[in-house]
Amino acid sequence: MTPHTKAATIIAPFLLIGGYIAADFFQTSKQEQLLTSEAKNTAALELTLSSDCKMPEESCILRNDKLVITMKADAKHFFLDSNRELDGVTLGLAQTDRITRGVRMQRIADSYRWITSIRQLSNLKEDDQLLLRIALETDEKRYYAEFPISHSGPWGTN
Repeated sequence: MTPHTKAATIIAPFLLIGGYIAADFFQTSKQEQLLTSEAKNTAALELTLSSDCKMPEESCILRNDKLVITMKADAKHFFLDSNRELDGVTLGLAQTDRITRGVRMQRIADSYRWITSIRQLSNLKEDDQLLLRIALETDEKRYYAEFPISHSGPWGTN
C-alpha cells in the first residue's frame, strides 16, 4: 500500500464523521430559521377574562375582538365552547414553582366544542395561586390566556 492510500484510509473515517456533523449542523440551523420566521409571522394574541372566573361553580368567559371562549368544568372534565372554529386547544395548570404538562383538548362533534379529562394534581400549595393556562389556534392566529382559579376543585385539594 502506498503512503497516500494509507493516509487516505486513516483520514477517511474522520472526514466522514466530520461531514455528517457539519451537514447536521447546517440543516438544523436552516430548520430553526424557518421555524423562527414562521413564529414571527404568526400573531399571538392575548385573551382577556371578561367575567369573574369561579370555576367549577361558574363559567369563565375569555374574549379577544370577535373571538369568545367559554370555559366550564365539572367533576371530571374541562369544557370549552367557542363562537368560531378552532384548530387546536391546549391547557395546563401551574403554580409558581411547578408547571404541569399541557393537555390537548379533544373535539366534541365539531370545531366549536372541546373537552378534556381533569387530572388531579398532588401536592398543591394552598398558599400559592393556581393558574389555568390556555393556548388555542384558529385562522392562522394563536391566542393565549392565563388566569387564576380556585384550589378547591376536582383538579386539586378540597
